[in-house]
Amino acid sequence: MVYFAQYGVAWTLRGYKLVDRATGQYKATPTLASGDVKIEKDGGASANLATLPYVEPAAGTSVSIYFSAAEMQCEQAVVTFRDAAGAEWNDDAIHIFTVGNTLAHWQSNPFSASVALSSASQSAVVSAVWAALRADNAVVGSFGEGVASVQGDVTGDVGGNVDGNVGGNVTGSVGSVAAGGITASSFAADAISASAVSTAAAQKMADELLNRNLAGGGSGNSRNVRNALRGLRNRVRNQGGTLSIYEEDDTTIAWTAATTTAAGDPMTELDPT
Repeated sequence: MVYFAQYGVAWTLRGYKLVDRATGQYKATPTLASGDVKIEKDGGASANLATLPYVEPAAGTSVSIYFSAAEMQCEQAVVTFRDAAGAEWNDDAIHIFTVGNTLAHWQSNPFSASVALSSASQSAVVSAVWAALRADNAVVGSFGEGVASVQGDVTGDVGGNVDGNVGGNVTGSVGSVAAGGITASSFAADAISASAVSTAAAQKMADELLNRNLAGGGSGNSRNVRNALRGLRNRVRNQGGTLSIYEEDDTTIAWTAATTTAAGDPMTELDPT
């Protein structure tokens, strides 16, 4: 008979049967004495088991055999049953192969809920995982898909936050930034310099500034910065009690105002060139 046991771990083999030499049936309450049961480890000299096997349950035919941790420190053990006092039961032998250790007959451990790997095997598995092609990690929603998309183009969505720095460049376009996604604290001091703003962008900001209401809170009202400055540079005409402020073409009236003048007021028009 052949059994597997964990290397260097004490254990008990129960239910072993001895055959009555006279009847050929299982021997009930066999007599076991010192010298009846010996163990050979990896072809070494035989020695008595440290613990003599015993009948369990009492008066039955089953024999329990206890092996110490030291007795299981081998690749293969052969246990021989031989009645030293006579011939009460037939001779027998069992073979035990150890598992679960680099020194065992079988290094993996089938008795464990998880299979342990050697350092070399772990390194091989890790190398195989990180060397896998991105095309092999294309299952939508899988962890592999998310990790694989980090290198090269990020084709999927980044669902979480990027807490660290992005050392490389974002060469593609950013589809959208959620409202409030860019806050004041996102910019370092002087982060937006003149070189970072195009001429077109600067002109748009200047135009919006000129279009700003003097009262604040909006743009586009006639009482804005642009109209306030027009009277300093554009054509201004005072005619018939109406003051006209012109746009930059000096032809189109931007805004007017009723005037009150004293008799003999010599100015009737101001027309800059």
